[in-house]
Amino acid sequence: MRWAEVQVQADDCSEDAVSNIFIEEGCLGTVSILNKGVRTVCGYLPVDDLIELRLELVQERIRRLPDMGLTLPSTELKINWVEDQDWETAYRAFFKPVRVGKIVVSPSWEECDIRDRDVLLRIDPGMAFGTGCHESTRLCLQALQDFIRGGETVLDVGTGSGILAVAAAKLGAKQVVAIDVDPVAFRVATENVARNGVSGAVAVLLGDSPRIWSGNADIIVCNIVPDVIISMAPDLAAKVSPGGVIITSGIVQERTVDVTNALESVGLLTSEVREENTWVAVVSRPSIGGGSAWGITEGFS
Repeated sequence: MRWAEVQVQADDCSEDAVSNIFIEEGCLGTVSILNKGVRTVCGYLPVDDLIELRLELVQERIRRLPDMGLTLPSTELKINWVEDQDWETAYRAFFKPVRVGKIVVSPSWEECDIRDRDVLLRIDPGMAFGTGCHESTRLCLQALQDFIRGGETVLDVGTGSGILAVAAAKLGAKQVVAIDVDPVAFRVATENVARNGVSGAVAVLLGDSPRIWSGNADIIVCNIVPDVIISMAPDLAAKVSPGGVIITSGIVQERTVDVTNALESVGLLTSEVREENTWVAVVSRPSIGGGSAWGITEGFS
C-alpha cells in the first residue's frame, strides 16, 4: 500500500487542533516533532479512492484554524508519497531514546546506554500517542517517579501507547489499569505491556470512561486534552482513593485555570502545577471544602 505523509507546522496552541483534524480525516494517529524550535505535526493517510477528498478536507480545515484564534507558522500542507517500506523507515526515524529522570524510553530497535538504577521502557508507539518526546508525557513520567513508592494501584486514563502504565508498573506499582477509547491504542498498549514483561501487573481496557473499571486508584494519571479532562472531572474524582493523587496533563498554559476550576468544582484540591515550556501538568488531591494551593515546578531536562 502507498501512504500520503502529511505534515503541517504548528505551535503549542494549534498542535492539538491539527492532530485532531488529521485523525478525524482518516489518520490512525499522529506524531509531533520539535526540531530547532519548529514543531511539525505528521500523519499518514492510506492512498485509496478517497485520498484526494481527504487531503482537500484537511487543507480546508487547517486554513480555517487562524479564524478560530489558533496560530500556525504556515497553513500549507507538505505531502510526501511513500510505500509501506518507506513508511516503516520514516516512522522509525522519528523515535530515539529519551531520558526522563531515571526512566529511559527507547523503541525496541534502538540501542541505548543504561545506568545503574535506570528504568528502561521499550515502547513502540505504532499509531498511538506516547513516546516520551512530548512535554506532556515527560511531565507525567517525572510525576510518577515522584509519587510511586511501591505497592500502589494506578489508573492510566487515555493510555495511548501504554507508556505511563508500563512506567508505573516498572516503578513499583502493584496494580495498573490502563484505559483507552481507541482500538489502535488498545492493541499497541497491550503489545507494549507484554514487550516490557509487566502483563501480570497491567490490565488494558477498551472504553471511554474510568468508570468502566470498578476499583479505586491511589494514583490517577490522565494525559489527554483539556476539554476531555474537564468533562471527565467527576469521574476522576470518583475513582481516586482518599489520600490519593490525580495527575492531569496535555494542558497548554492558557487552559490551566479552566482545568483547575473544573477539578476543584468536584472537590479536587490543586496542590501543584508543573510546567515544561508551554505545557502544564496539574497535580490534584481529594479535599473537603475545595480551595487552591498552587506550587509551581519548572520544566526539567
